[in-house]
Parts: sequence; structure tokens; C-alpha cells
Amino acid sequence: MIITNELQPLSKDLTTITTEIKSYENMAGQAIFEIGRRLSWVKKHDLAHGEFGKWLKSINLTKDAADRFMKIDNELSNDGTYRHLGISALYLIATMPKKEREQPQRLSNGETKKPDEMTVRELRDLKKQLKAKEEALSNSQQENESLQAENDSMRKQQVQLNQQLATKQQPKEVVKTVTKEVKPNDYDDIKRHITELEKDKKELAKKVDDQQAEINSYKDLQSQDRQAQHWQNRGKISIYKLTSNTRDYMRANTLTTDDKKAIADASEEALTDLNDCLDDLQKMIDGVRELTNGRRIVEGEIIND
Repeated sequence: MIITNELQPLSKDLTTITTEIKSYENMAGQAIFEIGRRLSWVKKHDLAHGEFGKWLKSINLTKDAADRFMKIDNELSNDGTYRHLGISALYLIATMPKKEREQPQRLSNGETKKPDEMTVRELRDLKKQLKAKEEALSNSQQENESLQAENDSMRKQQVQLNQQLATKQQPKEVVKTVTKEVKPNDYDDIKRHITELEKDKKELAKKVDDQQAEINSYKDLQSQDRQAQHWQNRGKISIYKLTSNTRDYMRANTLTTDDKKAIADASEEALTDLNDCLDDLQKMIDGVRELTNGRRIVEGEIIND
């Protein structure tokens, strides 16, 4: 086969160009799965004879990169659904809970998409949302289990108290033929003990009722907390998105020496346009500053500018 660096002229037919792009996308996605399958095969069958890491270096692959290829091949189906995605997006989807991979997800900007339709940035934001949701659910379940265990303990105590009351019967009056009432020596102690047991039973029943009311109240608070957490998470995501975009903008527009010279030599009309743009940028910055009230958090303390 002869390899040439000369580029062949492309078709002027849009349908042909579109078909070619889709074909190359599928080839790229298919390659990721095929690489992962072969890496898993080498590792599983020890074809490198215990030196898998050295073999990876010989083919210019890091261990982290190899792990990503193998994770994608092991977790995702190579049926064409994901072949249009790159390795970063595929790895983010492969590390999601299985039940979330095929489900439409609501993004922080209000859009609803399936994971295979999202950008890498959207997938990263989604994973943060899923992690926060999982942590909140885990904490809620632990608290519910603790309350339920305490409630079960209270009910067991009530059952034991009922059994004690059932075994204690008031002594019958003993009447001799001389019609004189005779009480056992411990009659007053037994009667007093029964009275105390009855009192304890009522108190325990009240505690059980209070506990159940507390559980019901806690469930209501959980619902409110979930709503508050939802809006708090949306706020965090919005701030993260604004911060990330701002930093990307600053990195993309860092002035070089040539840029500074060009500005110094620019025409009055160009400088006027630039200053108008800077004025708009300053207005946007001032607007965001008003939202934060100039607050900065340093080691747990809020400092106002």
C-alpha cells in the first residue's frame, strides 16, 4: 500500500460530506472500544507475562489511559449508541451508575438530555449533581434507620411492660370464717408496684406516640431539605459555570507583547470600539459584584470588600 501526504479534493456535495463525517466519527468511537477490548484481553490472559505496565510503556500508553479504555469496554455496550463520542465523554458515562446512563437528565441550565447527547462539560456537571444526590440520600437513609431502630426499641419496652403487668395480679381479699379481712404482708408493696407499672406504661405509650410524631415531622423536614438542597445545588452549579467560563475567557484573552503593541498602534475608531466593549464588560462585572455584595470567604470567615 502506497501512503501519500497529498490531500485528495473533497466532494462539493453536502450529503456526501455529511456521510463521510459520520463514517469517521463511527471509526473513532469503534477504535476506542476495540483498543479497550484488546487491552483487557492482554491483561486477562497475562500475555505480557506479568509485565503489563512495561508493555503499556512500550506502546506509549500510560496506566491511567489504559484503565480508561478498559473501563469503557467493560461498562458500555459497543452497539453504536456511543460511537460518536470521544474517550473523555465515554469514560464519564462509564463511571456513572448504570441506572442513570440511559435516563434523560435535567441539566443546570434547564435542558433535558440523555448522557450520550451531552457535552463533556455537561457530563461533568451531571456527575457532580448525581454525587450530591447520592450523598443526600445516603444521609437520609441513615437517619431514618436510626429513628426506626429507636422506635422499635421503645415498642419492645412497651411489650415487656405489658407482659409484666399481665403476670402481676392484685391479691384477693382473704376472709376467715370469723368475717375478718386479712391482707398479705406485701399487699401494699404489690399494689404500689402495680400502680407504678401502670404509670410507666402510660409514660412509655406517650413516648412512642411522641416518637412517631417526630418521625412524621422529620419526613416533612426531609422534603423541605431536599427542595432547599436542590436550589442550593443549582446555585453552586451556576457559580461554578460562571467562574469556569470567566477563567476560560481570561486565559483565551491574555495579552501578548504583540497584542499590546497592536493596541498601542490601533486607530481611534478601533480603540473606541474596544473601550465600548470594556465598558460593557465592566458593567457585567459590577452587576455580579452587586449579587455577591463584595463578600469573600477566607478560611471560614466572610470578608466584605
